[in-house]
Order: sequence, then C-alpha cells, then structure tokens
Amino acid sequence: MSKKKFDNLDCSVAQALSQIGEHWTLMILRNAMHGIRRFEDFQTELDISPTVLSSRLKSMVKNDILYQKKSKTDGRSVEYRLTQKGLDVYPVIVSLLDFGEKYMPSGNGPRIQLVEKRSGKPVRKVKVQSEDGRDLTPFDVKVVAGGGADERMKQLIDFRDKRKV
Repeated sequence: MSKKKFDNLDCSVAQALSQIGEHWTLMILRNAMHGIRRFEDFQTELDISPTVLSSRLKSMVKNDILYQKKSKTDGRSVEYRLTQKGLDVYPVIVSLLDFGEKYMPSGNGPRIQLVEKRSGKPVRKVKVQSEDGRDLTPFDVKVVAGGGADERMKQLIDFRDKRKV
C-alpha cells in the first residue's frame, strides 16, 4: 500500500511532513545531529538498506535539509551535513525524544539526556509557551488564518471555531 502524498495539500504541517515525515528521514536527521556524516556510518548505525538510505539522502539534499561536501579524509567520498533548514528540525527531534521517554520509557531510566555543553545543566523540555512564559495547550491557542491560507484551511479553522475547541 502506498502512502498518500501531501504535496497538493496547502498546509504547513502537510508540507513539512512531505519532506521530513518519513520515519527513516527523521532517524537520519537524528544521526546527523549526533555528528554522523558518511553514508556507510548512517547505514551501519541505522541498519538501513543502501537503497532506502540512498533514496532518503537524495531527497534530503534535494529539499535542502542536508548538503553534500567532499570528505577531507577521502577526496572520493562525500559527507552529508545539515543545512540551516535541517538544523531547524532540531526542536522536533527533541520533542520526539521527550515524548518517547515519557510514554515509551526503557524501564532502566532515561536512554539519553540533553545537557548544555557550556554549563553542563539539563536542557529544558520543548514547549509551546505564551509570550510571558506560560505553558499552553491546543485549547489555550486560537488559530487564525494567515494571508497565505487557502479556502480549505479557512474551512478547517472555521470548523474548529464552531466546535469551540
């Protein structure tokens, strides 16, 4: 069964999922954020088929999430590096990490902890907050149509408003 494509859905969440929503893409990004750069290292660490890895890396380069750079140690091979767009996915990866630790814990304590290099102190959880720092849920936020909203998005917003979510 093939997965539905979101390319024609004018929604920022759908558009983001079309580029980073596939599970191997997120795992490759996680590893790139840990400093993995070479094809062979991604393949070894993820135990992913070369065909799938090659396809995902090509897509991530095409979508400006990673870029290729010639290896300093071996002029024939390339390294995959994060672009700014790829780095901007970091809060998403951290949110998934927090979600996984909270709802699918290992039973032996945290699998991973994030600490700031400079201070050595734990990193705060990623949250949606008000301007004054209060934590917000979806029920505390009103969604309003932006200038780029199409009719379908406006209908979705209207549906939510009528439901008084």
